[in-house]
Amino acid sequence: MLNIAVLDDEDMYIDRVCKITEKCMEQMGMEYEIFVYKKGGDILEELKKDKCSDVYLLDMELPDIKGLEVAKQIRRRFSEPVLIFVSHYIDYSPKAHELNTHRYIMKTELEENLPEAYRAMLELWKERKKNNNNRYYMAEYYNGFEKIFYRDIYYLKKDKKYVIIVHKDGKTSVRMSLGAMLEKLDGEEFLMIERGYIVNLDHVKSLRNSELGITNGETIPVSRLKLDHVRDAIMNRRE
Repeated sequence: MLNIAVLDDEDMYIDRVCKITEKCMEQMGMEYEIFVYKKGGDILEELKKDKCSDVYLLDMELPDIKGLEVAKQIRRRFSEPVLIFVSHYIDYSPKAHELNTHRYIMKTELEENLPEAYRAMLELWKERKKNNNNRYYMAEYYNGFEKIFYRDIYYLKKDKKYVIIVHKDGKTSVRMSLGAMLEKLDGEEFLMIERGYIVNLDHVKSLRNSELGITNGETIPVSRLKLDHVRDAIMNRRE
């Protein structure tokens, strides 16, 4: 199920965006649900509760807050959502693209450019999913081995001379330094966030103060010296 949030204060454009979206999703065979917001503050309240949509279509000029600020708040908490700006104003485009925006579409060109944006989004997701499904780490033992897919790894932590891989099927210990493990994984989704931890950015649900919330329900610490770098990496990482 694809959750799509539409933020606009003009009923005419809400209607147009929703109709185009419905048609595109049905053509692509996607299950979806559209949520309409007329105030950016309503989305911010949901973000505080760790609720986010898969796709955001954001107007720029709103009564309470600019769409650009809404997008910044989304990126501070979640890296995965697709951001599409729908606006009358081209001047905001450079700032919008700093937030890893998928498309910036003028309202006069909705019928032409929004379907193309959805098609491109779907292709990116298919390619990303294909790549993620094929990558794995092979933990070798004297009497066997264990294949751990990257997509199943939540985080890794140092434990004396070992690295503990925390994944969906449990925990796996490997005798190796954390730095050597990071080099071996060689995946853009993995980031060292503290001397004793590597996180899979695709499993980061939230960043609050100096702790990351992980999709398995755990929290792990972030070095204060790396906090800005970690925040930027999360913001720039998208599913």
